[in-house]
Amino acid sequence: MPYGFIKHIEDKGYRTETVKSYEKVVNQFFRYIMTTFPSNKEPFQISPIDIKNYLEEQLDRDKSISTVNKELAILKTLFHYLWEINKVPIDPTVKIKRYKEEKERKVEVTYDEILTILEKVLSNMEYSKLRKSIFLLAVKGLKTADFRFKKEDVLDIIEDNKLVIELKNRSITLHGIEATYFRDYYYETMHSESEYIFTTKPHGEQYGVPIQVMFILNHLRAISQDYLRENSPAFTLISIRRAIALNLYFKKYPIQMIARELGIEENSASNYLKYITLSTLGQY
Repeated sequence: MPYGFIKHIEDKGYRTETVKSYEKVVNQFFRYIMTTFPSNKEPFQISPIDIKNYLEEQLDRDKSISTVNKELAILKTLFHYLWEINKVPIDPTVKIKRYKEEKERKVEVTYDEILTILEKVLSNMEYSKLRKSIFLLAVKGLKTADFRFKKEDVLDIIEDNKLVIELKNRSITLHGIEATYFRDYYYETMHSESEYIFTTKPHGEQYGVPIQVMFILNHLRAISQDYLRENSPAFTLISIRRAIALNLYFKKYPIQMIARELGIEENSASNYLKYITLSTLGQY
């Protein structure tokens, strides 16, 4: 698929380790494209939003900003090469900017405040069952990949009014009112042909695919506009997980248990807590 890109950088004298890292990112990117679009996409069909979606998903996989910026630099090199050999009419990476490095990771909204907002979201008559379900599971600390569970992964224990969702790294149990709200959406999805609970229908595609990160972020952004203070950063899956980690930290949970609760690696849980600012600590 890269049309000789790897040989091109080898001929330019790139070191062996550098070539391997470029090849890894390029292969990873095109696997993402193949997964996202059932009919696949040729390079000339790839848009800036496709690349932004890819980068956002890498951030949501707990990659550092510096790592994601390196991946962006590799994709810029790739698409500039494809433009030079006339495989793309316009380089889709030209206007995509690097992410700003975070010197501090301030928790703008505490987890207790998020739980209060969750109550309001679930009772909001104007919100769809889909939006409520996305926020409910986001508040449980799910990453984008976690949202791609299947209908068969849900166990509905009606007599106890609870639902158990089996994820790859952990299970989530919803009780009472939370189970009731998610159950409403869960049974609504039974009418769809997809095996997944949450799907996205990419532009120009006939069928839905497992949910994409920007689709989730759009719903979180709408909720943020309705319930967060003016000029507050919008909710992201990472910011919610960071609030959960900080909440567990102040409850004296060891880092191993925090990582297990969030279904992430211990080093990722440590990174969530690494740059806690004094203003954040003052909220507790």
